[in-house]
Amino acid sequence: MKSVDQRQEGRSRRFDWIVETFTGWRFPAFALSLIVVYEAAVLVMLFLPITDDALGRFAEEFKTWCFGYDPATGRSQPMYLILMLTEPLILGAVLAAVYWKQLAQVVREPLRLLPPAGIAALILLGSFAFLFQLSEETLTRGELPFPAERVRTAYLPPPFEFVDHEGAPLSLRALEGKVVVLTGIYASCAFTCPMLLAQAKRAFAQLDPTEQDQVSFVAITLDPKTDTPEVLAKLASGQGISAPAFHLVTGEPAKVEGILDRLGIERRRDPATGVIDHTNLFLLVDRGGRIAYRFTLGERQERWLITALQQLVAEPPLVN
Repeated sequence: MKSVDQRQEGRSRRFDWIVETFTGWRFPAFALSLIVVYEAAVLVMLFLPITDDALGRFAEEFKTWCFGYDPATGRSQPMYLILMLTEPLILGAVLAAVYWKQLAQVVREPLRLLPPAGIAALILLGSFAFLFQLSEETLTRGELPFPAERVRTAYLPPPFEFVDHEGAPLSLRALEGKVVVLTGIYASCAFTCPMLLAQAKRAFAQLDPTEQDQVSFVAITLDPKTDTPEVLAKLASGQGISAPAFHLVTGEPAKVEGILDRLGIERRRDPATGVIDHTNLFLLVDRGGRIAYRFTLGERQERWLITALQQLVAEPPLVN
């Protein structure tokens, strides 16, 4: 058996190694290597094509969750990508600034950086391999369960007061205590806006009458200069929707544009065609008045939208 002195000496050596690791060059070299490999992996996933094979399906899953990918348009949300790429770079800059003296010791001997860099690469590649395997197992088993608690948020939406397609004033405050689904559409849209409204109608139809009484869909125009209440009334008639379940709303252009910006509904008009390229979002506001979930178009997203509506309706109403 080891003597007391030997055990104390062993603990002392381990402690010294830990201190040396985190105060010397090894920790920053490992962390910076991890950031570099991470950035490279993100860029690879960004340009990886979506196909019907296992890797292509994994790419679609990854882009949907990490880049805000919209299957209907094939576009990702730039802000998601910017955040994923810039935040690690900022962390890396901080590490380099704090540990520059320690790192300077090994810059002239790059071979010493290979072990921490190799460990970082193995950890990150192992993580991606695990995610890939998990994705494949989920697809093999069938439907991915709605991760309600993991993806729930609690952001306050901006208050607004507009006019709906029936000419009635509508404010977010007037809908307090209900579950509200916010989205953005415009009347002359010929592609994704009808898809958004169709998905909203199908989701609403899956609720029982009691649940339907507690849900309101509010579609804010993306073209407030053109979409008057009369124009939106024709759209509502053509889509077979009406209040109080569905409201197509418009208002003063500057105010509408400001609300769309604050809701994160990105859009850009093509000056040549007048077509508005936009994100396809459903923002679910819970009974407490906070944005709980964000969904987009797609079969799985539609199933999750229905599940989320049912769960939010089942929650206690707002108590003032």
